[in-house]
Amino acid sequence: MRTFPGRLAAVALAAILGPGCAAAPPSAGAKPSRSYIYTWAGDDDRRAGDSDFLAVIDADPASPTYARVVATAPVRAVGTMPHHTELAMPGGGAWLFANGFMSGRTFLFDLADPLRPKLAATVDSVPGYAKPHSFWRLPNGRVLATLQFGDGKHPGNPGGVALLSSRGEVLKTASSGDRRFPGAGIRTYSLDVAPAADRFITTSAPMDGGSSADVVQVRRLSDLTVIRTLPLPESAPDSTFRWPFEVRFLPGDSTALLNTWYCGFYLLSGLKGKEPRLQHLLSLPPPGNRGCSVPLLAGRWWIVPVARAHQYLVYDVSDPRRPRQVQAVATDTTFRPHWISREPGSDRLVLTSGAVDHRVLLARFDTATGRMALDSTFRDPGSARPGVSLDRPDWPHGRSGSAMPHGAVFSAAPAAPGS
Repeated sequence: MRTFPGRLAAVALAAILGPGCAAAPPSAGAKPSRSYIYTWAGDDDRRAGDSDFLAVIDADPASPTYARVVATAPVRAVGTMPHHTELAMPGGGAWLFANGFMSGRTFLFDLADPLRPKLAATVDSVPGYAKPHSFWRLPNGRVLATLQFGDGKHPGNPGGVALLSSRGEVLKTASSGDRRFPGAGIRTYSLDVAPAADRFITTSAPMDGGSSADVVQVRRLSDLTVIRTLPLPESAPDSTFRWPFEVRFLPGDSTALLNTWYCGFYLLSGLKGKEPRLQHLLSLPPPGNRGCSVPLLAGRWWIVPVARAHQYLVYDVSDPRRPRQVQAVATDTTFRPHWISREPGSDRLVLTSGAVDHRVLLARFDTATGRMALDSTFRDPGSARPGVSLDRPDWPHGRSGSAMPHGAVFSAAPAAPGS
């Protein structure tokens, strides 16, 4: 019997992506929008009766409440460790996915009315897996999620991935275990997806600070299976190969950039074939450079937060095999750069710290020159420092004290009547 692998893969990919992937275009008479930042935050003191919450910050410079927290959505749970949200707010009224890492739960927020945000649903568990971490929204609204651990039944307890509906139902799961790496502790951390190429990539880094296999996995989107597990070549004595952290596909979907937590940078190539390759590009000198975190790819620019160096590095990757640093943007020494997300159709970036500093910052980024600068207009009233701090006693949901922001995304909401 003759088979057609390409056709079978296309059918399977259609099953993953589902029907209807195009959003309706905006009407010609659409009203101008106001901009908000949705910030997923964890209550600091974790007192009984307090709650972790999503904060809504007004990001419209023309608004009288600019740079103010205008609403919150508590989740009626504390100590969940609010961590990653989606990297960008989904359109079409879709609910925003956010993980409470230590609780093992995923929270879904309905933000159709940004001034009345609400918790819409929770995913309390994924059968066979634990500790969700990162999310990637497919064109049809379904969401791929990474999970750090399995159910403890296999050596190494490898994590995996889950395909979720837009409402959080578990549709499909797949392990990160690879028989060519028996017993490997693969802690599935982040991901990036190329739907047109039927590919996605996952990394392996431990959220609990424990041991982890230093590998990256190239996977097939249509069935979620691992095509190839690639170990990072050791770079002793600096250990910059440790903890493959975040990865981003480059245009064309055949190459991708990867950074480790210990600030080693790598190029993945041949991603559309069966033999992808991994090439070391450069390493930042230790020990000052550690905590290379959630990067942003904006055209030919690759922006990398470096937590311990308190700076954002901007690289020109028009030749991805020869990244060229064009700028280092310093922050306060209390701020440990970790998270970055871009406002669609804008030059604005939202930034948060991975620890200690409770501020949400804005920056401006020029895609023509690769120049980045903090936006000093976005600040608390009377403050000498830029940023909106979540170090405060009161919130729209009550008096619960300081909170630590983590995942943060922009959203365009309809303008208020008469504005």
